[in-house]
Amino acid sequence: MRILLIEDDEVLASVLLQSLTQQHYAVEIAEDGQIGWEYAQATNYDLILTDVVLPKLDGITLCQRLRSSGCSTPILLITAKDETSDRIRGLDAGADDYLIKPLNLRELQARVRALLRRGDTPRPPVLEVGALRLDPSICEVTYDNQVLDLTPKEYSLLEILLRNPLRVFSRGDIIEHLWTFDDPPQEETVKSHIKGLRHKLKVVGAVDWIENVYGLGYRLKSQKTNSSGNSKEITQKNPVQNSPSVEQQFQQAMNGLWSQYQGLMTQRMEVLQQAAAELSSDTLTIELRNSAKLEAHKLAGVLGMFEQEIGTQIAREIEQILAKEGDLLAAQKRQLRSLIQELGELLNLMAQKLVNQTATSIEEEISSKLLLIDPDLQLGSQLQQVAYSMGMRWQQITTLEGAKNFLQTTSPDLVVLNVDEFGQREESLALMSDLATHTPPIPVLALAVTDQLVDRVTLAQSGARGFLLKPVTANQVWETASQILQFTRSLKVNVLVVDDDPLILAALGPMLEPWGMRITGLDDPLRFWEVLQSTAPDLLILDVEMPQISGIELCQAVRTDPQWQELPIVFLTAHREMETVQQVFAAGGDDYVVKPVVGAELLARITHRLERSRLLQSLSTKDPLTGLANQFQSSRDLQRLIAQAEKNQRSLCLMILHISDLRQINIQYGHEAGNQVLQQWSRLFQSAFCSGEILGYWGNGEFVVGVSGFTETEVSVNTEQLVVKHRLSEILIKLRQQVFTASNGDRFQVTCNFAVVEYPNDGLKLQSLYQVANSMLKQS
Repeated sequence: MRILLIEDDEVLASVLLQSLTQQHYAVEIAEDGQIGWEYAQATNYDLILTDVVLPKLDGITLCQRLRSSGCSTPILLITAKDETSDRIRGLDAGADDYLIKPLNLRELQARVRALLRRGDTPRPPVLEVGALRLDPSICEVTYDNQVLDLTPKEYSLLEILLRNPLRVFSRGDIIEHLWTFDDPPQEETVKSHIKGLRHKLKVVGAVDWIENVYGLGYRLKSQKTNSSGNSKEITQKNPVQNSPSVEQQFQQAMNGLWSQYQGLMTQRMEVLQQAAAELSSDTLTIELRNSAKLEAHKLAGVLGMFEQEIGTQIAREIEQILAKEGDLLAAQKRQLRSLIQELGELLNLMAQKLVNQTATSIEEEISSKLLLIDPDLQLGSQLQQVAYSMGMRWQQITTLEGAKNFLQTTSPDLVVLNVDEFGQREESLALMSDLATHTPPIPVLALAVTDQLVDRVTLAQSGARGFLLKPVTANQVWETASQILQFTRSLKVNVLVVDDDPLILAALGPMLEPWGMRITGLDDPLRFWEVLQSTAPDLLILDVEMPQISGIELCQAVRTDPQWQELPIVFLTAHREMETVQQVFAAGGDDYVVKPVVGAELLARITHRLERSRLLQSLSTKDPLTGLANQFQSSRDLQRLIAQAEKNQRSLCLMILHISDLRQINIQYGHEAGNQVLQQWSRLFQSAFCSGEILGYWGNGEFVVGVSGFTETEVSVNTEQLVVKHRLSEILIKLRQQVFTASNGDRFQVTCNFAVVEYPNDGLKLQSLYQVANSMLKQS
């Protein structure tokens, strides 16, 4: 964990540094408030510890400035014993806690631990996964009651993995979390620490708990067993043991693809063998020679994807010889025949290797991402029957503990959770909250036995994306789950791939889809514009060489259209020469990958392009002050939500909250005070609405929230509005209790009014709903 210490007293700073580093925190020191501000702007910290009295920029002003800039990092103030006013002003300015001089170091460590546990997802004081236990209060790690003797960096490395069990940390991420500016390591140093930690875990019996995610980094991979027999998959498999990793999914999919496209590979090889035969009899025509060159080119582009780099090299040599101008020399003919024979033998070996292997259904392995947590085996069996015709599969786990273990290593697309059957309602709600704040969020459809207002409010606050009252049929569950899936999948990254080789298109799916990307493949470039408009991709992948029209020509066409000028474009090419690379970038391409495609490289390049695109998009779609979607973007999102509500015959509530005295606050106390109010409200909204609601800031103190209905159409609209209004009233209480401090020391509170309208009763369009809400605001 990384801490910024802002303290001008060298002696106190040294004592604090020693105390914090003994707890294995990475600490950076700033000598005055201005340097602290610059550090906080440049780096993400887990906690900021600052004195109130500082040169250049005092701690309270610094706190106000950090909160005004949108910084949500926990802040711990150090104040003088008799300065009560400083403590009050500091807390009003956005500080989370304070310590009084002279400091008690044990109290300091406890308060630091408490603040570090705060955040979007509650962190337990002791981190436990299976038999592995890390106690931050005494910096002790045990496995099966055996104490591990870890170095400070090994301890910190294990802590961030335990706190983020599903997150993949690159070496750069680890460096950012565990090292300071004045102590930057090489990435190989991270590898060395990983190796040391793995060895110490292995010694005490925790084997293979740190997983290499190919091309991306490291994550925790806890080893779970299920001896109790409480975890049951509908297909009678153990869900934990049969949940393949991303790498296993990819390998299984590639094996299936080889079996599926073996006939196509054989056809390509037959063209080459026919060319070799006619070459021997000196009857090789120009047409066959060009066909053979094309087939060699395509084989070179795919064989490496099946871990046959030698095959790619041979195919490239064949292509190069056939591409030479004029008649071939005798030596070239002999070399060509030899290479074609060698390539044929290699393909035969690959085919024999897979003869005795059972072909794995890609759909069966990858699409099984629907999880039912419910002891009702009959419901699980019925759900499986309903989903089977659609090529999908449910897994069922009958205990809450078994579900927690399963979710340690698997991230399903959707979870249906019975919150009442286990007799552990609080634990069920906690699990639901964890899934809602997961990255990416996992939508939850809640099943409950009561339909009271307080139940709906509690489930909504815990992150439920849907609600059904038991007893419930499988068809009802499937229909509601399908609607939730349809919405969440629309939030995935859409990638359009244009390549005339069907094998390339088929292989990119298992490469990228496990990482949350939805792939649309197109092998006919003449249909490109039609498919581009219908899919509206987030990223475009183009093959350079295609018949009829090339990828470079498609890229040029895309860049001339204002709608698609900012669309990230990555090229696939089998050519490495500089001329092709220059053509790619001259046409407007953003990056290129040389065939055969390596999954990790393609994923890294796509991720880089998407991050850059999202940054630019964020600048144009988010309000810079509040961090919420601006009026333009949130209006589009709300219109989309209304269209889905109309299609699915569901209700939708639109909330408008208006700070009625924002203008007066800006005039009386300055815009910095008004900005502080807006940012604090924004943080409260984002923490209260984290279940897929549409949040936006429309300027002039006006916030909007769009909430999709939880139930089917037969549930009364009044119930929906009551749920929304109840949630809103709790937020308003918090908002009205906020006390703000202006730069001159004056303290003030904020007044607001609100309106809740409902689609379709109050209007069918966003504008009509807003008009009704606005008239209600004027009357209040």
